Amino acid sequence: MGPTHEALIELQQIDDDISKAQAHAGGFEERFREVEAPLRTLENEVEALRTRVGDLKQQILKLETGAQNKRERQHAYEQHIERTKSRMEEAAARAEIDLIRRATEADVAEARDVGQDLTRAELRLSELEKQVEKVREEVAPKRDELQQEFDAAESELATLRERRAGHVERIDRAALTLYERVRGRKARRALAPMTPEGACGNCFNMLPLQEQTEVRREDALRRCEACGVILYTQE
Repeated sequence: MGPTHEALIELQQIDDDISKAQAHAGGFEERFREVEAPLRTLENEVEALRTRVGDLKQQILKLETGAQNKRERQHAYEQHIERTKSRMEEAAARAEIDLIRRATEADVAEARDVGQDLTRAELRLSELEKQVEKVREEVAPKRDELQQEFDAAESELATLRERRAGHVERIDRAALTLYERVRGRKARRALAPMTPEGACGNCFNMLPLQEQTEVRREDALRRCEACGVILYTQE
C-alpha cells in the first residue's frame, strides 16, 4: 500500500474517532437536563408560587386601599348629614352611607380571605424553598461528576482535532481535497478496500479487470465508479 493511501486511511480513522467523540460530547446536554430535571421542576414551582404571593399581596393592598377610600367617603357623608337641614338630603346621604358601609365590609371580608390564601401560599413557598435546597445538594455531586465526564470528552475531542491538524499537513493537497470531497459533510466513508475478488469493499460492485489492475498499482487514487469511494488494496 502506498504512503498516500496509508495516510488517507489513517485520516479516515481519525475522522471516524472525531465523529464518535462529537456524538459522545453532544449527548451530555440531554444528560445534564435529566440530572437537573427534578431541581428545575421545583425551581419553576417556587418561581410560580413567588409570583402568586406577590399577586396576592397586591390584591390585599388594593382591597385595603379601596376600603380606606370608602371609609373616607363615608366620613364625608356623615359630616354632610351634620350640616344639612334637609330631611331629603339626610335620607339620601344615609342611604349612600349604608351602601358604602356594605361595600367596605365586602372589601374587608375579601381581604381577609385573600390574606388566608396568602398565608397558605407563603407556608407552601417556605416548604418548597427547603425542598429546593435539599434537591440542589443532592444534584450537585451528580452534576459535578457529569461535568468531569463532559470535560474529559471535550479534552479528547480537542486532542483528536489537534492530531488531525498535524496529520493533514503531511498529506498531498490534491489527495486531501479528493478525500474531503468524497467524505463530504455527512462524514460518509471515503476509502474502502478492494476485495480479493476485485469488488469494491463499500458497495461490492465488481470492478472491471483494467480498474482492478490500476487499483493494485497504487500509483494514483482510484475511485469506485458505482459509489465513488477511494479504493486501495488490502495487505
